[in-house]
Amino acid sequence: MSNDTPQLGRDQDAIGDELSIRERRTFPDVSGDESLYRRLNDTISVMTASGRDADETYHATLHSNQGDDEFANLVFKTLDALDETAYVERWALVQLAIDLENPLAGDYLAELVRRPIPAEQAEDPGHGISTVTEEVILRTTAIEGLARLLRHDVDTTELLLETIASADFVAMRRAAWFALAESGRDDVIERARAILTDRDEIWIANLRRTPVREAEQHDPRLIDPPRGGLPAPFDE
Repeated sequence: MSNDTPQLGRDQDAIGDELSIRERRTFPDVSGDESLYRRLNDTISVMTASGRDADETYHATLHSNQGDDEFANLVFKTLDALDETAYVERWALVQLAIDLENPLAGDYLAELVRRPIPAEQAEDPGHGISTVTEEVILRTTAIEGLARLLRHDVDTTELLLETIASADFVAMRRAAWFALAESGRDDVIERARAILTDRDEIWIANLRRTPVREAEQHDPRLIDPPRGGLPAPFDE
């Protein structure tokens, strides 16, 4: 091994590059149960893993935890214990709560959607991370969860209608519309249309979501190469 190979834990006086991990993402243990806490961490690890069998492994892990109300409640309690700025961890747990498809998630997701979005904390949200955008993403993710519960006969229609009527952000109103429009419930779809009409936002009802596999795919071989060859490097 050459002495310029990056290493973990290299002595600071050593010559060469150094890779330093300054932050380790962890979830607080609010369970008081070592086995249950380990199961939560193992599930998150599988959820965020990559590889050929990653999706199958994650779904097998979900299957082993589905129907376990104690595990679902641990997900909600851990979410509440996280720091507000831990957006990645919060999103992962919201998605896990959705993927478990436990009816207990309905009340938690509804409370999250209703929760007021804190004022912007970023100094320059136009050129970096916007904390408001992060919070909106969490809520639109929760709305997708309410849509999934609706497809599993958990009635979330009133909360979705309420979101269309009163949410401050169009992304949330749009997500709630799609949730209802894809439910097949003609009665609530008409109520949602009426709300959008009153808000002068009926254009939302005319939007269509195209699944990725149905979207037009461009053949890269048909793209014309740049004329005149490749440009010279910028520093020549």
